[in-house]
Amino acid sequence: MAKLVTKFKYLKPGARQGRGGYAKYIAIRDGVEKIDDSKRFAPTTWNQKQLINKILRDFPDTKEMLEYEDYLQKQTVESASEFISRAIEDNAAVALNAKTYADYIATRPRAERFGSHGLFTDDGVKVNLAKVSQELNEYGGNVWTVIISLRREDAERLGFDNGSRWRDMLRTQTQALSENLRIPMGHLKWFAAFHNESHHPHVHLIAYSTVESEGYLTKQGVQKLRSSFAKDIFAQDLLCIYEKQTEHRNRLRSESRDVLAKIVSQINAGEYSNPQLEELLLQLARRLSRTKGKKVYGYLKADVKAIVDSIVDELAKDNRISTLYDLWYEQRENVLRTYNSNLPERVQLSQNKEFKSIKNAIIQAAMNLVLDSQQEQGVAEDDVEIQSQHSPMAGNAGIGMNALRLLQQTSQILQNEVRPIYQDKRVDRKLCRKISEKKQAQGLRQG
Repeated sequence: MAKLVTKFKYLKPGARQGRGGYAKYIAIRDGVEKIDDSKRFAPTTWNQKQLINKILRDFPDTKEMLEYEDYLQKQTVESASEFISRAIEDNAAVALNAKTYADYIATRPRAERFGSHGLFTDDGVKVNLAKVSQELNEYGGNVWTVIISLRREDAERLGFDNGSRWRDMLRTQTQALSENLRIPMGHLKWFAAFHNESHHPHVHLIAYSTVESEGYLTKQGVQKLRSSFAKDIFAQDLLCIYEKQTEHRNRLRSESRDVLAKIVSQINAGEYSNPQLEELLLQLARRLSRTKGKKVYGYLKADVKAIVDSIVDELAKDNRISTLYDLWYEQRENVLRTYNSNLPERVQLSQNKEFKSIKNAIIQAAMNLVLDSQQEQGVAEDDVEIQSQHSPMAGNAGIGMNALRLLQQTSQILQNEVRPIYQDKRVDRKLCRKISEKKQAQGLRQG
């Protein structure tokens, strides 16, 4: 079972009344955590204005406070609340003996910090539940819903056992939602609510576009969103996986160097050969010598690509290459297990699009044979005749060395692929700093 369970659906325009009701349900149902703080962006209330006027009369020097300057620039519930609280705090010896100020302190925290529902959205946007529900009922386009769920033990261990943490995480996912729902950032609207269930804390997410014809979520988009959520929630867990894989990679690099050094000595002594690989390289060299245009895999004809694929399959039989490829798959599957219950079937190295660079390394090795023959025969590339397997050329060290170089290049490519997403601690710190700066700019709590 995956650690992160997600469920994606979309609500068609035909079910309009149900969509507004769904928003209300997830916002006010039992178990929802009422973390909506968008009330702070609302205009200053009448009661706040009256209290501020009283403070200014009772404590004229409060006009010099930075909080008062902020209040004058942006007269919102939040700025007024901060000024009132600071003014009372600075004059507590006198203020707390007055009933008006004492009553405010006693009733303020819950009443002004939290709203009457649990629906939240991107920072700086006020959430009016009735308005959101009505808008969804009247909306004529598709609306996507997502449920993201964790086990209680994982939620507590990772700090996702409270609504504020989920809210902060989802706010960093706005770009991923825009890209994978194919909705421009300026048109994307999303709302969510956190349900702190005893065994499986989860959030409900609603997303749609202000333009009714926009938005489309593919299976690949679903996978990318699952991956994006998982990498954020399980960042520390995944970092540990990648660090372990790095240890394996470094050990394999060392072992591969030792093995390849032995092969070099065998070739120099005339003791190394792989007739099948050498014959395939010769076939490819012959075809490339008669091929016009770019000598890269994507531009070749199907039958020439088939020869390249056969060479990749032959290389994959080498124990070192197969070990590295297995390690690459182990790393990939460890990550996929975070948000997928069923792992995709492994494919042959020659069919894996992640390793196209190996194929181009093979093409370059075959082209080296063409150039070698060209130099030996003193003719133009179009006229060069690549000798058969039974010619003296086939038995010299040229083809063998090309085969060795292919093994070395393939090994290095695989080693480079078996790496953590966070390349090293320096990159990790840089990424963390960027996230921290973004959260600080948005006024989010640092996690």
